[in-house]
Amino acid sequence: MTPDPNRASIALVGAGPRGTSIIERIGAQLSSEEAEAGFELELHVIDDAPSGAGRIWRSDQHRELCMNTLAHAVTLFTEPGSTVAGPVRPGPTLYEWCLLVRGEGEAGESSAPGGGTDPEFAAALAAIPSAHERAFASFPVRAGLAADYRDELARMRPESHPSRALYGEYLSWCYDRAVAGLPEGVRVIRHRSRAVGVERAEGSARESVRLASGERIAADAVVLATGWMPRSPTPAERELARAIAGRPGLSWVRPGSPAEQDLSPVRAGEPAIVRGLGMGFFDTMALLTIGRGGRFVEDPAAPAGLRYEASGREPILHVTSRRGVPFRAKTLYGSLPPSPEQRFARGVDWAAVARPIDFNRVVWPRIVADAYFDHAATLRRARPGSVTAEEPELLRAIQAAVDALLADPAAAGELFEAPARIGEAVAPFVPDPALRFDLASEMLPVQRDFASPDEFDAWVRQRVLADLREAELGHDSAVKAGLWSISQARGTAGVLGTLGGFDAESRESGYALLTAIGGMVGSGPPAFRNRQLLALAEQGLVRFIGPDARLDVDERGFAARSEAVAGSELVAPALIDAWMHFHRLSETADPLAASLLAAGRARPFAVADRSGAGRTTGAFDLDAASGRLIRADGTPDPAILIAGIPVDEAVHGTIISPMPGTDPPMLRETDRVARTALGIAGAAHRTAGTAHRREDAPCQIPAP
Repeated sequence: MTPDPNRASIALVGAGPRGTSIIERIGAQLSSEEAEAGFELELHVIDDAPSGAGRIWRSDQHRELCMNTLAHAVTLFTEPGSTVAGPVRPGPTLYEWCLLVRGEGEAGESSAPGGGTDPEFAAALAAIPSAHERAFASFPVRAGLAADYRDELARMRPESHPSRALYGEYLSWCYDRAVAGLPEGVRVIRHRSRAVGVERAEGSARESVRLASGERIAADAVVLATGWMPRSPTPAERELARAIAGRPGLSWVRPGSPAEQDLSPVRAGEPAIVRGLGMGFFDTMALLTIGRGGRFVEDPAAPAGLRYEASGREPILHVTSRRGVPFRAKTLYGSLPPSPEQRFARGVDWAAVARPIDFNRVVWPRIVADAYFDHAATLRRARPGSVTAEEPELLRAIQAAVDALLADPAAAGELFEAPARIGEAVAPFVPDPALRFDLASEMLPVQRDFASPDEFDAWVRQRVLADLREAELGHDSAVKAGLWSISQARGTAGVLGTLGGFDAESRESGYALLTAIGGMVGSGPPAFRNRQLLALAEQGLVRFIGPDARLDVDERGFAARSEAVAGSELVAPALIDAWMHFHRLSETADPLAASLLAAGRARPFAVADRSGAGRTTGAFDLDAASGRLIRADGTPDPAILIAGIPVDEAVHGTIISPMPGTDPPMLRETDRVARTALGIAGAAHRTAGTAHRREDAPCQIPAP
């Protein structure tokens, strides 16, 4: 399709979930009453990955890879009550969409529309809001979708963990629907390539976006919705690459998305060292076991009720991480998880607190207080008699401990001091020491040395098994209530810390600790993955090296050992790094980001430290109110905007998929960026005869 120089033009770099949402928000803004009549727009969508799903959620990945988010806790649609500036356009959550896909498929196969005789399914369909049904009916799903996912759709529940491939199908449908729903005056041109640079030649009124294909695109506004961006290897990774160069017998699977990592060099029956015990590890574990023909079968005699039957093609995984233990399993609530009240963390008028805030001293004690209260309150309800105080007395005791801690600045800044003091305040009300909450053991899970690898293995297996038992208690698990409180506090803290709300020192210590612990206890795998882990450990196919394992390369191969576990050294011909690098603008390997940095059109976001100096983060700097990049000279760029993961360290929460009922930050961000881009493009279009774009073009949608 030939570009039209007479139309306003926006280049959207990224066709994944955020790009999809931006397209939908552009359509919503242009369909609003304040939109300019007859406005014509050319929208260039640039990405070499699948539309909607992007690289991470593409629908051709192994069906065994699943989300760690619940089906009914994901949406890409705005909802009544949302604070977006543009029109609210409701639509189905992932779970509702799956129900409707299944219902449509079954209606096409029989004369019984709506799912035949399954009363539970019929009731679930009937509960879907009519606005969501209408949004689904407004655009067809791809032919054969229901048949391709028949079994998974039949098992779907609100608390299910869908396959990533199925989520990719939802995102692809959202993309196609968003494009089809654009007003008549919008023309979409899809470029299946990567953007590698943006320039504005002297005297030009438009940006020139360079693609890897050699093509150039003229645009009034450029929106970066790139998702995960590549980062240059770390010094340790460069040294590792040098050490294995010329040694074909050694295989290193570098950090990346599990859907894109090549595990074929990891040989059957041989040891492989795995670094990482989060979701990346569990995906790797699944691909190297079920993905190689093994299977899990129910077995009441097995520790977690599951036994593994090997195919003979599995390697033996020796796993380590900084903390040395697997992420905790998702709690089996049988519903969406609860929303902790967070009385202490939210009981402050934070708007009146001067920035930057010392997170360690001021925020962390309150987060810890909430966790201990939520634990005690749940314990009191679930196990009558185990807590000797009423809730008001508990609150007073915890508040007194917090007040004493805040009055002692030196102690308040010590991260282990808050759980120690607040734990001491609650302990008299929980007579049985075995029932008390122990947050310190999550901050530092391995607190002693082990005499042998077998002893450490047995200890980790018991920890995982105990956690699974707590997960099965659902809402009645006091331990999980306390841990979930910590996990949910990430959202509250993220709002407070946005745009430099925390000083650099506490960002790098306490806030980083909250993020890490919150991820480990609240963003872990579905419980069935931890059951599978135990089954594999029982077969000796997964072993645990210990925390903080040191990795070397010598004449034997990769060698790893943990100082906490005697005799833990393990030598293997394969190393798997089971994580994804976070983007750092100063270390970017993305040619587009590098070109913007070199041209002075982007700079890293910086936060103040306690001396008053600034420290750079890995994020792009931006004007959060509009989404514009901040240039090297500190001024907003006139035409380039950004949304999503590459600005997470500046605004926080950009990695989290939109959750229904939460006024999702991602959808507010995409709405804001779409509005700004339309304002820039509209202003440029109305002044098309001028030689230069006005840098103070209004950040609003085209208006009469």
